[in-house]
Amino acid sequence: MRLNVLICALLLVLATPLGAQQGDGASAWSGATHSAVRLIAGGRNGDGAYRVGIEIRMKPGFKTYWRMPGDAGVPPVFDWTSSENVGSISLRWPAPKRYVDAGVTTIGYKERVIFPAVIRAADTSKPITATLKLDYAVCDRICIPAKAELTLKLPEATEQPLAADLDAFRAQVPRAKEPGKLDDKPGLVSANHVPDKGVKAVDLVIAVPAGVALHDVFLEGPDGWLFGTPTTLSSEADKVVLRLPIEGKPRNATGLLPVVLTLSAAPHSSEIRFDLDIPAPKP
Repeated sequence: MRLNVLICALLLVLATPLGAQQGDGASAWSGATHSAVRLIAGGRNGDGAYRVGIEIRMKPGFKTYWRMPGDAGVPPVFDWTSSENVGSISLRWPAPKRYVDAGVTTIGYKERVIFPAVIRAADTSKPITATLKLDYAVCDRICIPAKAELTLKLPEATEQPLAADLDAFRAQVPRAKEPGKLDDKPGLVSANHVPDKGVKAVDLVIAVPAGVALHDVFLEGPDGWLFGTPTTLSSEADKVVLRLPIEGKPRNATGLLPVVLTLSAAPHSSEIRFDLDIPAPKP
């Protein structure tokens, strides 16, 4: 009897979000194994654009992935092509976390994440219906593919009941920053490829202003490039020197490599785009 009660209670907990209906500025939940997804409205900006969010909730211990998933997993794929009166959609990625399980490193979000987006109408005199087909994966010990189909007619009201939830994740989105710019957010001082003596890595000098806590550093390159987990070479009051191993690269690749550096930090994260110089090997 006790086991039956526990099973019924667990099923009730898992079913609660899936049973929620559209309303209060959100779509109905779309359920998958171990997770559920919905669209939420955050209201309109002063320029008329709509703030929306894609919320994924997962069972305790489960995670989903960032655009660069790490050693395993797959990034989510967002398909908005069935939407009505959408001129453009700009998706944002909150700063992720790094997880290491049984020697496998993955990058993503545990238990709950909201991906913020900004939608602009093709015709501002007509309403927008946002329709999303989402392919993603949730993972505990094994990864499980999942799908969701969501529809939400965007309300005209400036303020929405779930705006605070959306804004909390919008605040976690790294802020664009130029390389070499030093202010109250973490920044890039320099980046150098290290090819000598068999070492294949990138050394980064990161400025860490007073009051900033640097949590992690992620470096992304074009297809074929993979950068690993950073190690600290030196640390001072206002800067840290990190080495990121190059774990994958196209053969004989040289020249200027466009990369994206994400500095996950509190109170604000930074995103820096720059060209990394990969010199030709010495003869």
